[in-house]
Amino acid sequence: MGYAVSAPAAYGHGGYIDSGLDYARNSYPAYAPHSMSRRRSNPWYDDNYDYGESYRDYDDPYSHTLGRSIMPSNAMVPAAPPMRQRRASFVTPVNNRDMYSQYRHGGRPGSMSIKFKRKGSFVAGIGLDEAQSHVRLSNNDGYSLYDLHADSRGSILLKVKWMGHSSLTYEIPLDAYDGRVNLSTLARRVSRACVHYLQSNVIPVVWERVELHHLEEISYGIWQPMLSTR
Repeated sequence: MGYAVSAPAAYGHGGYIDSGLDYARNSYPAYAPHSMSRRRSNPWYDDNYDYGESYRDYDDPYSHTLGRSIMPSNAMVPAAPPMRQRRASFVTPVNNRDMYSQYRHGGRPGSMSIKFKRKGSFVAGIGLDEAQSHVRLSNNDGYSLYDLHADSRGSILLKVKWMGHSSLTYEIPLDAYDGRVNLSTLARRVSRACVHYLQSNVIPVVWERVELHHLEEISYGIWQPMLSTR
């Protein structure tokens, strides 16, 4: 079952609802978010390296005669050691085009949707009650963890919103085998999150008559269920 966090737009009684990205304000108790920052450790470089240490084993090329130092004609003077430079430690910034290069489906958030269709059906959409009764879905293993932009724990965020009510975001763990997501399990957990949202907000609609059409990505790793009544 999904775990709640703060939540996406839905089909209201008349269409899509633009919920924005305010999922951080209203959150159902869930796991604390992980910091995406990473510490960088750079090797230590000694700017005061004693280059003379390397040459202490050389014989003194000078001969001392009558208190004067005379350089022999056949003596070789060691070449000056090369200057050691400090390695740069800054991180190269990434431009906006490179930020979205990791989207394999070819675009920014919102360009990909996860459709739920019954096995053999040509029309997308299953009832919330059907999703919880282990209905067989077409393309059941057609998506990977990479496609859904799952986090390090193999979870995504589900933002649920109904017209006239604030949103809630749920953390949905993904059931995957060999990197492929089980779509039927995902539909069941999404359905339970939607039912919890409808009941907790006392929305006057029979949840058995609510249909789940698809999930739409509104931000990286954050998905919104598109709902309607039948």
